Order: sequence, then structure tokens, then C-alpha cells
Amino acid sequence: MTFLRSSEYPPRRHAFDSLSASARRLADRQSETIARQIAIAEIAAPTGAEARRADVVTQWLSAMGLAVRRDAVGNVIASIPGGARADSSASPVVVMAHLDTVFDADVPLAVRHEGPRIVMPGIGDNGRGLAALVLLADVLRADDVGATLTHPIELVATVGEEGVGNLRGARAYFDEIERAGTLRPVAAIALDGPGDSLIVHHGIASRRLHVSFVGAGGHPWADPHAANAIHAAGCAVAAVAQLAKAQPPGVTVSVTRIGGGESLTSVPAGAWFDVDVRALDGAAVGRLHELVRRLSERAAQDTTRQHTGTLLTVTVATLGDRPGGRLDAAHPLVRLAADATRWQQREPRSASASTDANIPLSRGIPAITIGGGGIGGGAHTDHEWYEDVEGARGLLRALGIVATVAQGALVM
Repeated sequence: MTFLRSSEYPPRRHAFDSLSASARRLADRQSETIARQIAIAEIAAPTGAEARRADVVTQWLSAMGLAVRRDAVGNVIASIPGGARADSSASPVVVMAHLDTVFDADVPLAVRHEGPRIVMPGIGDNGRGLAALVLLADVLRADDVGATLTHPIELVATVGEEGVGNLRGARAYFDEIERAGTLRPVAAIALDGPGDSLIVHHGIASRRLHVSFVGAGGHPWADPHAANAIHAAGCAVAAVAQLAKAQPPGVTVSVTRIGGGESLTSVPAGAWFDVDVRALDGAAVGRLHELVRRLSERAAQDTTRQHTGTLLTVTVATLGDRPGGRLDAAHPLVRLAADATRWQQREPRSASASTDANIPLSRGIPAITIGGGGIGGGAHTDHEWYEDVEGARGLLRALGIVATVAQGALVM
């Protein structure tokens, strides 16, 4: 969806022109940013094993003279203090980018160039976001910008954003803020992948379920009445597929993985499948979880009835649960992002996604997710690619958003 234009949505003036010197400095460092992007993508960082990549990001930020620390879960956190006009009670602006990827440690990470495209797993998601975070840190700390900041900035390279990570790093960071009773952030901006026009201000709620069937198993000929766990799982998957077809726009249900059986010549004693449920309305996630449970239990019961003398049980476990949240398109942070997008001669587009920004959104903290510039595709595949098509525009947009909020120029 495109934001409203002209008189229906008049752009507001922001002090982006005051960033002209920083903008030139940032634009001149595109080759350095891409070099960092490749260097990051060449370091394997499966969810739960992000330490090597975190070490490199820590080194880069420390070399800038920033105060950098690692928290208990492995997040890298760097602080940029406010300028001379900053109030010690001013809330921080949080800028996040996730460290992990969806790829296993043994996936080859060799870079190749196809014309202007850089092709390798993770080059965009989130090599670009992390490279953007590091460059922004260097520009924001510079005297001409840093002196104007009335809010401190916290840069957070998070662990566990992808898949089974369940937004672990973002949760831990915001949990610690609440537990310590420190100042609640004024806003959070997540940098995720390439792009310079999308503004994610609606965090999709999601739940990942693991459905497992267990029985006695047996021999296909000697135990013809043994309940077949794979038969039950198959019936349940078919029922979930029908459930998925019946959902309205804004709700998805997908069986994402399946497995089971012990040998080619055994009645399987065990079988399982995973389900990914997503919805713009968080209440729908709970409703669908319950429906998946009921359909799975019915499949187990039906299979048990057809095989007298054996019992098949089913368990539905939650692998991950991501809260949702949203900002209205008229919210000052969203409108600022739209204005910054137009400042870079791009048309802002509203979007929904599941990112680190879900956590602050779910806790009432204004948050958005934006790209780090350029274009890309093939995310979460081994042929992921990035092309630096006017990549500086996305970086400048991010600079305009973060600096404006940190200068206290936005009333929220």
C-alpha cells in the first residue's frame, strides 16, 4: 500500500538540510559499506551461533571510540551520548540490526559477482542491515551531528532474530530495560536487509508449532493393527492445509517441515510436522493454534480407532511465539519516515513484517523497520543477491530518521 499523497497527506518539513555535511560523508563511503557488508556475510552466523560475527561488529564499533558491551545473551550494544544540550533524563533512541542468518554453519558463503550483483547467502539479510548500522554509528558520533543530539542513541546488534531464535536478542534487550527500570526508549528503528522505500510499521504476530505423534510402531506384516504415526500426521497435515485455504487476507497457516519413521520396513512409531501461523491480528494466532491442536488430536483419535489394541498420542508444542503490534500511518514516527523517504526521492510504501521491531511495538514503544538501501532478492536462499542501486539513498533516509528523533525534533 502507498501512503496518501498531496493534500491528503502533506509532507512536513524536517531539518534534513542540516545533515548535508553528514550526508556527503556517508555517500562518499559506499565502497567501504559494501566491503563491510561482504565481510559480515562471509562469517557464518546461524541462529544461536552469532559470536564470531558479534566479535567483528564489536571491533568495528570499538575502533570508533564508542563504549561497547555484550549482554548476557550476546547482543552487541554501543552507546552514542547526547550532545552538550542533552538532558541526562532524555530517553534513548534505539537502532537495531540482527546478527543471525537462517543458514546452517556448513552452508558455503563464497561471494560471486554477476555483473553489478553480489550473490551470496545473507548478503542482504542481514549483511546490509549490519553494515548500515556500523556506518550510521560512525556518522552519528561525528561532531557536527553528535553535538546536536538531545537524546542518546543505543546501537544494538541483536542475536536470535530469525526463525527459532524467536526474537531472543530484542526480547532480552527490552526485558533488561524494564527489569532495571532504566529510561524507556523514545523510539526504535530496526535496519533489516536492503531497500529504501518500505516502512514496516505493522509487526505481524506469529506462532511456530511442533506437532508430534507417538505410538508403539511395529512390523508392517506381523503387526498389521499397529497405529501408523505417519498416517495420522498425513491426515492432520491435509486438515491443516484445508484450514489454510479458508483463511481471510492477513492470516496465513503453513506446514513448513515434516518427518518421521524409523526404517523402510517398519510401521512408524513416530512422526512430526511444524506449522507457521501468522496474522495481522494477534488474537487470530491463538485461535489458529487451538484449531491446529484440535485437528491433530482428531487425526490421532481416528487413526487409533482404526487400529484396535494400539494407542497413538499427539503433542502440540510451541517453538516460537512472536507478539505483534502496529503504529498508525499517521503516527509521527511513521510520517517522519515517509518524509525522509521523499527527501531521498523515493515514494514511501507501508508494509507489514515480523522483525525485531515487533518487541518494542508490542510494549507500546514506537518502532519501525526499514531497509539499508540498494535492492536485493532471494532472501533465505543460497542465491540471495544485493545490487547497490543508489544504495546511499537508503542510508541517508535512515540517517534522517534517527538524527531527527535523537535531536528531539519529533513530538510523539
